[in-house]
Amino acid sequence: MNEKDKELKERISVAAYFLSKENLPYDKLCWMLAERQLYREKLEFPIKNVIRERAAKIFFSSPPYDVICWLISELDNLIDNDIFKENSPSDFINKED
Repeated sequence: MNEKDKELKERISVAAYFLSKENLPYDKLCWMLAERQLYREKLEFPIKNVIRERAAKIFFSSPPYDVICWLISELDNLIDNDIFKENSPSDFINKED
């Protein structure tokens, strides 16, 4: 693993740690992960029903809390660094409400 990869892994680990310390409800984390996955799939502003369906799939597949935190942090880091698209948003609006 090169230095750049180590730094990326460390940033993701730190972000995942702090996200886990927020003690968000499991379903909220599933929603957050669904939003980011759909954005990565080029659905910039997916409709609420699509997010809800994806969040439900994540929820019922029951990944551990810390794994969801890691995946959210990984996607946030990649999106913030414009890995997927130029001018990508750095924050996601909570469309759950």
